[in-house]
Amino acid sequence: MGTKDKKKWLLTGILCLMLWMLCGCMGSSKISIDTSLEVNKNFKGQRIMSARISDSVFRHAFNGDLEELQSVITEKCPSTLICSAEKLDKGAEITMTLDFASQKDYTNKIGQILGKTPGIYYDASDSIFKSGYMIQENFSSLELFDWLVEALGAQYSQFEDAGVTDIFVNGKTQVVYDGESVETTEQIHAEKMDSHTFDTVSAELTMNDDGSFRTEINFIADKETYYDMGDDMDRAIKKLLPDGGVYEVADVDEQRVYTIGFSAYNSDTLLSQLNSVLKTTKCKFEVEESGDDSDPFRANKVITLYLDASYFLDFSKPETELIYKLNTGSDYSFSSCESLTGFLKNYSTDTSDKYTSIYVTVGPSDEIQIHLNYAIDIKEVEVNTKISGGNDLERSLSFKFDSEKAELTGENFENKLRARMDENMTLDVSEADKMKIYTVNISGNSPEELSVSTTRFLDGSVNEEALTSVLTGGKSEKKRLRVRSYMYEDRIDLGRFLGSASVEDGITYRMEYPKGYTAAFEEGSYRDMVVENNVLTCKTKDQMLVVKSRGETANMAGMTQLALWWSSLVVMIISLIMNIRHIAGYIRYREKYLLKTELFHGKNLFLMTVCVVALTVFLFTTLRLILRVY
Repeated sequence: MGTKDKKKWLLTGILCLMLWMLCGCMGSSKISIDTSLEVNKNFKGQRIMSARISDSVFRHAFNGDLEELQSVITEKCPSTLICSAEKLDKGAEITMTLDFASQKDYTNKIGQILGKTPGIYYDASDSIFKSGYMIQENFSSLELFDWLVEALGAQYSQFEDAGVTDIFVNGKTQVVYDGESVETTEQIHAEKMDSHTFDTVSAELTMNDDGSFRTEINFIADKETYYDMGDDMDRAIKKLLPDGGVYEVADVDEQRVYTIGFSAYNSDTLLSQLNSVLKTTKCKFEVEESGDDSDPFRANKVITLYLDASYFLDFSKPETELIYKLNTGSDYSFSSCESLTGFLKNYSTDTSDKYTSIYVTVGPSDEIQIHLNYAIDIKEVEVNTKISGGNDLERSLSFKFDSEKAELTGENFENKLRARMDENMTLDVSEADKMKIYTVNISGNSPEELSVSTTRFLDGSVNEEALTSVLTGGKSEKKRLRVRSYMYEDRIDLGRFLGSASVEDGITYRMEYPKGYTAAFEEGSYRDMVVENNVLTCKTKDQMLVVKSRGETANMAGMTQLALWWSSLVVMIISLIMNIRHIAGYIRYREKYLLKTELFHGKNLFLMTVCVVALTVFLFTTLRLILRVY
């Protein structure tokens, strides 16, 4: 073996030794966290977490420097904790103490450390259904040490890449409830309960379109529990019935089912009645709506729901369940369901022609959020096309929202419009009759140009082979002497632009011909087809518009030429009749007659001039009529 190889093996051995020493210090002897949660019946108390560091770990990992360790801990300690480090005979101990005055205070302080809402269930009861207490959490002390690991990593290089589980481990955990100590798991679950409670409580909430609610709560107990309680159970549930509510009792298989139904005209009334029926003050029902940034025609609805059924349920029994069922209109789409406090067991959804239903099972009571989305309906759409004369064409597309929906979609919708507009388009935003109106104005110098511009706006791009908007026609190519006309066929597909949104009051289409024209529909079976002089109006619910129309007015040029033709013909004939004597004399005597007659003097000159002018006009107008120049 060469010298270089020996050096390599020596370095490898040293590295392995160092790793073994580090693993010996931190691997087999991770720092154990002991936890003691001390509370009274009002849930006032303290949580004490102590991590004892062995002498060898303290010397090798922390350099045996208590002052430095104390400095790191106190500098980074969360404001909700009291943190300290002290020297022991063999090693050192880190202690964190969290004092709290109530369950709400405890939840808030733990949440600040975790960076999320913790699941903390507490039930202390002394009723006809149960007596005792239960405390359950969905986190352990190990998670409350994350901040400390970050602080140690910043100060000690050996902890720079370490995670909390690389350094600490959960040790002994106990709950001291009203002076009585109980050992429990690392995620606290302590209980001492004597109960005759229901197996299941299910609450069905139906949200109506008018903002009211229909609620049905079922209390389900097995027959054995019912026989133990007897009439006391019947009386206790019947007393819960609110004014105007419905009370029913049924025996189904081996279960006793009590049903209480009631209606509420708004969310405040609903919450009051839920608290009353469930004998609590903790129920929560909140609805928050917001526009969807990715689609201006959709909105999100977030429903936060918490039902406190702890008076009737003993969650220390594994089979105990609390079930939420939420019914919303079928126009809502389910997006997600999440737990805010960590006690969600499962959920499922179902959709029918009438409802979108969400079923949620929790245990213990859990605060959940249900995310729904739905289409924002437009109140009305107006499509106006104006023919100004010649090749000038103007079109406006107006989208009307009621004020509430405009608040949801407002900025998102306006951004969508502006993103599709070019330099030939303008946007007007106005308010009228509690509605917000967005109007896009488009101009074109030909039907083809207007079609391309409209397609670019509706689709966001242009495919020349598949235009969303096609306006064809113009002045009639077949020239008519007495009538001048326009013929147009207008096809506009709004489906791609509107997407999932519907138009409540339908789409109004309006075609305006130049003043002086009389307009008429050529084809169409739309409702409310109205003709007012040069303006055509119709309404439809169909997002695909196909309208054929024409506009006519008198052809003054043609009619003037016809009048001149007839006038010149009549004058020419009259002139010939009045000059018939001279014409006959000329034919008979020729030059002799011309010498005798003064054709170019006085009356004869006038008649001759009229005849020549009439003949000229007749020939000119005849030529124009033959060539259809009018």
